Amino acid sequence: LPSELIEDPKFVPLSEEDPRFGPPALLLMGFKHEEIAKVSLCTQEMIKLSLWDAMHIQQEDLKKVEIADGLPRICFLSGLTGEETMMFIDAFPEAGLESAVFAALVPNSAGKSVAELIEEIMGDHERL
Repeated sequence: LPSELIEDPKFVPLSEEDPRFGPPALLLMGFKHEEIAKVSLCTQEMIKLSLWDAMHIQQEDLKKVEIADGLPRICFLSGLTGEETMMFIDAFPEAGLESAVFAALVPNSAGKSVAELIEEIMGDHERL
């Protein structure tokens, strides 16, 4: 990892030893209805919420969810250990979907708005 990224106090690297944090959920951005099975879709209203609150929204019928447009493809993972998160990320290309950026719900990000996290994550991704 680049030193400026490691020194950035907002950047939290993942480790296989990380404990489980948050509900077992996956918040997808930039994906289409036909690409998903049982997940939460990011709506315009969710962008204003903290990541913690967005992860706890129940969406009963994904076909009726109005997906926020123009977002980068980000997968927010939650409720997984560090090892499980790394396994998911490593296995993702086998799904045959377009590439995505991955981030995890961690204590440092739980209270930040989804909008703020999008900027931080995409900035980190560009620096990588």
